[in-house]
Formats: sequence, structure tokens, C-alpha cells
Amino acid sequence: MLEILAKTFFVLLAIIGAAEVVRNIIFWMLRPSRPGKLYLVVSVEGHDEGAEMLMESAIERLKWISGGEKMLICLDKGMDEETNVVCRIISNRNPGVEICTPEELPDILCQ
Repeated sequence: MLEILAKTFFVLLAIIGAAEVVRNIIFWMLRPSRPGKLYLVVSVEGHDEGAEMLMESAIERLKWISGGEKMLICLDKGMDEETNVVCRIISNRNPGVEICTPEELPDILCQ
């Protein structure tokens, strides 16, 4: 019984691995010849206990995406002082991370 479960588990892993290989080949074939800029915008408002986790996970997502210039924009929709300080610390530690208000967003996107 245990042998059957182990074989089933390995077959499932093989199927997932094959699907991942096919996905990578398709992404490689469809990659743009001239990559553009990629902007990831996360909005934070009020007192947000998860702001640090939100920004750190967004930074990691951008690291996994290959190609072109990448930028994380933290949209300040009325953050309190504590959340603003946390976001500014993360912004200072990581290049390509900007904090802006909704009024400043069009200026950043049109650069």
C-alpha cells in the first residue's frame, strides 16, 4: 500500500515538473525582443500591520521576473506615520522602490 502511494506521489511530481518545463519553454519563446519597464503598484492606506510583508513580497515577485527595468511603487493613500516609516525604511534598503501619493503617480509612470 505504501509503495503505491509513493509511486503515485512521484508520478504527480513528474507531471508537475513536465508542465513547468513546458511553461518555461513557452515563456522563453514568447519573450519580447525589446523589454520595457515593469511597474508593480501596491497601495497602502491607514494603519496597515501587513505593509512590510506586502512590500517585501512584492520585491521578491519582481526579483523572479526576468528582463527589463523593474520598479515597485508604494502608493500612499493616507498611511499613518508608523506605516509610512516602515515603508520608507524598505524603500531606502531596496533600489527601485518608490513611495508616492496618487497625485505623483502619473509623473513617475511617464518618466
